Amino acid sequence: MTTPYISSGTTPITPTHINAIDSLLGQNRWSSSAIGYSFPFSNSTAFWSTLPDIGYGPPFGNGEPWSSAAAPLTSTDELNFELALQQWANVANLQFVKINEITNEVGDIRVAYSEDPNTSVLAWSYLPSDVVQAGDIWINSSSILNTEDWNPGSISFETILHEIGHTLGLKHPFADPNHPDAPTLPAEQDSTIHTIMSYTYANLQGQTGNEFSYHPTTPMVFDIAAIQYLYGANLRYHVGSDAYEFNDANVYHQTIWDAGGVDTLRYTGSIPCTIDLNPAAGSFIGQAVYVQDNGVNFGSPIPNVWIANNCVIENAVAGQANDRLTGNSSSNILDGSAGIDTVRVAGSQNGFILNKTSTNNFTLDELGNTGNQDTLLNIERLEFDDGHRALDLDSHAGQVAKLLGAVFGTASISNPTYVGIGLNQADSGLDYDQLGQFALDAAGLTTHEAIVNQLWRNLYGSTPSNAEKSPYVRMLDTGEISSGALAVIAADSGLNTDHINLLGLMQNGIAYV
Repeated sequence: MTTPYISSGTTPITPTHINAIDSLLGQNRWSSSAIGYSFPFSNSTAFWSTLPDIGYGPPFGNGEPWSSAAAPLTSTDELNFELALQQWANVANLQFVKINEITNEVGDIRVAYSEDPNTSVLAWSYLPSDVVQAGDIWINSSSILNTEDWNPGSISFETILHEIGHTLGLKHPFADPNHPDAPTLPAEQDSTIHTIMSYTYANLQGQTGNEFSYHPTTPMVFDIAAIQYLYGANLRYHVGSDAYEFNDANVYHQTIWDAGGVDTLRYTGSIPCTIDLNPAAGSFIGQAVYVQDNGVNFGSPIPNVWIANNCVIENAVAGQANDRLTGNSSSNILDGSAGIDTVRVAGSQNGFILNKTSTNNFTLDELGNTGNQDTLLNIERLEFDDGHRALDLDSHAGQVAKLLGAVFGTASISNPTYVGIGLNQADSGLDYDQLGQFALDAAGLTTHEAIVNQLWRNLYGSTPSNAEKSPYVRMLDTGEISSGALAVIAADSGLNTDHINLLGLMQNGIAYV
């Protein structure tokens, strides 16, 4: 039992020899995973040790409990503190027990206000050890934490998460002159997007500021790995088949931990998103989150939804825009919903088998990985390490393929550059007729007769006679039909779709650059 004079037992931390974890490990952790917490309400010596070295010393100083600024948390701050505690309990085998303080029992973690004249110091805390201050958190009443609600997404809530991390045994990931031999993270990893124990706000490009437009609301990937090493993972959290829902009405900055079940990450918004289901990977979902310099966004957005190590999310549903999805080593269902959506596949095309289903979707099987089959719903494009394939032969890719066959000839279907140029135009908004005109212009066909001759030759394999081409030339001359529309008629003809083997393309997609 923790008293104002005796701290709970601790255990020395043994390093993992994994730098991303060891860079966050302090010297001790609590011996028990059941950790008491309390909200001090008095600065009487009955509630605080006056011993030097292992306590707070004589009560005539100005620091911490003896400060005139020492005060209990507001009820709102207490609720948000408990919410922050819960974020740690969600991911690790920790049981936080609230203690109502009495003179012979207090929490291992105690949190209250005190004062540091340096307003840039938001809070400070003590790591687990054999002194009675161990686990105590002090909120600087001269900082913004005294004026700002500790709502998730604020720098105040992130600060509370950070200080709790210290009380559980986590240190800063950067160099400490008092412990020069302690492991540290390399500069590209020493960022709050990876660990809330960092002081650095940086994007993936290494641009730094002094905060984020929206701060982490959970421990991040490195934090979760470190705290699970110390106390074990919470294997009771989200063990069913869960859906993680995201939309455009809210802002997100979090890491997902899930202990089991077949789970789905679902986004229902209209902002282009990038979803990556791999453990330790970051996604860009919903409203963008930026590094800020004095309140001004700059640089590229940061990944704002991460998946923890050893966490498997099997399925993803994207939103209404043009989205990118990446699966993991499990069998995934990847649903692009609306828009022109791309699935990124790690590996070369010859390492996978693509099959069209009876519902006009696709399955993707990795050779040599029996039982691992991805289901692709509403996916228009595949991106492999060695090339791309367009699957939307009933839409833009089909229009491009048919127009290439009608205007440039069947052999052009095998030219990924031509296909890529056409897809770029179609995806950019050209309708079918406009795309037909674009193809004719690209072929350098400047007269109506040249247009009819080219289309006829690609359909019938011969140059048309005057009698055969005259009706079409006349329709173009009188404006009865546009050149682009005539190209579409030729493209949609059965002769052309047979020439280009449209049915075969629908089964396997078409290569493009």
